[in-house]
Order: sequence, then structure tokens, then C-alpha cells
Amino acid sequence: MNYYEEQFQEKYHYPVETKVQKTLIIASTVRSGSHMLGHALHETGAFGFPLEYVNDKNLQRWKQIFNTRTLGDTLAQIQKHRTSPNGVFGIKIHYSHLHQFGGFDQLKHYFVNPSFVWLTREDMIAQAVSLSIAKQTGAWISQQHIENESVTYDAKQIDEGLRRVIFENASWQYALNASGSRFMHLNFTDVKLNTASVVRSIADFMQVEVDVANVPEKPVTKKQGKRINQQWIEQFQQQFDGNTQLISLKNESLFRKLSRKFS
Repeated sequence: MNYYEEQFQEKYHYPVETKVQKTLIIASTVRSGSHMLGHALHETGAFGFPLEYVNDKNLQRWKQIFNTRTLGDTLAQIQKHRTSPNGVFGIKIHYSHLHQFGGFDQLKHYFVNPSFVWLTREDMIAQAVSLSIAKQTGAWISQQHIENESVTYDAKQIDEGLRRVIFENASWQYALNASGSRFMHLNFTDVKLNTASVVRSIADFMQVEVDVANVPEKPVTKKQGKRINQQWIEQFQQQFDGNTQLISLKNESLFRKLSRKFS
């Protein structure tokens, strides 16, 4: 089991327990730059430490650390230790984590005054390739140990990853809009190239005061991408069959089903 071990260390706990007044939820998908954004926000000291607390494996470790059984009790302990002095708690939630809460509708019951930052990556094929490589190496972020140095181009795996990213992005967009949730949209490129501006925008959106001296000008995490990423992107795009459907139901395209339904 390959954890990002540093996340569990007590050095990231805030020394004084603070009651949560606002919650920042980074609504994201795998390989979207959420780790980069979470660390940049943590540097400010004003957004808690937004990490993947409810990732299946991480959540089990937190339950062991705090000797808790339920999600609610575990999150209460995490919030107790990871809420910044201004009363803001931050968390990253991939769409695939929503099952932990019983779906999006139940999500808000676990957090005080939640505001969502919906983070997407414009180059989704790059995101899918990055996902394929991470699955094979076991290293999802630069701080993790690489379990397998050898990676192999797998068009099927990249295709599945691309479909997953598109589906989960659309699902976040639908849920946030349909529920009337308070959210702002950010993209990976801005987080990477305009880190300080993005952090200030989030602070304005949440009405959180941030010391400008603590706002990072550039990402505080290391880039993982390598030359092989671009090679795989080009190979996949060259092999793409333009007749391939994104979603099909009983050999009938979703587009035709929807067209018939709403006509």
C-alpha cells in the first residue's frame, strides 16, 4: 500500500483547536492538479491543509490514528487538528470519493458552510495519460515512492481514463449547478502558471483574509510529467478512431437516445 506518508504527520496539525466556520472543498478528479493547489493553499496558513482525507486508503489510516469507526467521527477529529486559526477547514474530494458520504446530497451534511472550488484540467488527454502512468508506477504525487519503474503504453487504459475524467467532470458540473451550491471554477493551467493570483481569487471568493507575504508565487510541489507523457499522448491521438462513441447503450448512442427523448 503506497501512501503519501507525510500527510499523517502531527507537524501538520495546528497547535490550537479552532471551531470550523467555513469549509473549502476542492471538487476535483484524479490527476487534475488538486495536490498542487492544496499545498499552495496550505502555505498561506488560511485554508487548513486540503488533502484527500476521504480517499479510501487514507480514510482507513485516519481511522486507525484516531481510533474511530465512522466517517463522521473521523472527519470531526481531522477537523479538530487541521482547521487553521481563522476557522477554515480545507479538503480535496475527487468525484469518486462521494460514495463515502452516500452521494453528493449527503456531502454537505458533513461540513460547515461549504464553498466549492471546482478544479478541471483543460488538456484531458494529458490527464488520462498521467493517470495511466500513476496507476502503473504506484506514485500519484512526487513525494510518493515509485513501486514500478517500468511502464507500458496501454491505449485501453488511457481511453478508460479519458472517459472517466470526462464523466466525473460533467458529474461535478451537474451536481454543483443543480444543487445551487456556491462554487467557483479553476483550471490546472492557472494553478500552475498563476499560483498567487489563483490563491487570491479563492480568498476573495470565500471572503478569507490572507497575508500576502504567505501567498506562494509558484507551485510548491514538484512536476511529475516526463517526455514519455507527450509520446503517449501523440500515439493515442494517432490511433484514435473517429467513429468511437463516448457512451453507448445497447449499441445505440446516448446522443440518439437523448434526441428521441427530448424531441
